[in-house]
Amino acid sequence: MIGRKLVQCLVVVAAVAVSAASADAQKSRASNAQAHDGLWFSGGLGYGSLGCDNCGSREGGMTGDLAFGTTISQRFLVGVGASAWSKSEQGGRLTISTLDARVRFYPSTTGGFFLTGGLGLGSARGDFGGGISATENGIGTVLGLGWDIRVAKNTSITPYWNGFAMKNNNTDANVGQAGIAVTLH
Repeated sequence: MIGRKLVQCLVVVAAVAVSAASADAQKSRASNAQAHDGLWFSGGLGYGSLGCDNCGSREGGMTGDLAFGTTISQRFLVGVGASAWSKSEQGGRLTISTLDARVRFYPSTTGGFFLTGGLGLGSARGDFGGGISATENGIGTVLGLGWDIRVAKNTSITPYWNGFAMKNNNTDANVGQAGIAVTLH
């Protein structure tokens, strides 16, 4: 009998808590509505997996992503971005990077979900120690998606996933990148 009363009390308390949390969440969404205006900046770090033509397996390493630009409309932002993957091993370092013109598309004018794409220059650089290095340049591309989670009027925490690549006649490298960025609108 006491157990049953305790369960009933817990259910009532849980229902009240869920109702209050829902009301607070609605107020929070209204005050932190997704608005895009003027200049924007996004910078993040993450982990990526490198693959390439004739590679036996993928290699993991640290990644970074920077982008900035201007707002065209509530759905379209344009700018310049750079993505990079890098790994050190046995005294050497391999870095794959892009520098590209980017577009962010928000399917909903009130939501934080976006798609991104870019085209520009790509680079693969190997530093082998002792001052020996080699660089290959080519076309760089990026495709990705993310979600701006507003934490203040002009600030979002943005989890994202990008696929970026660089290709020329000799090299074909691609990176799957997952990270967290801070975005300022």
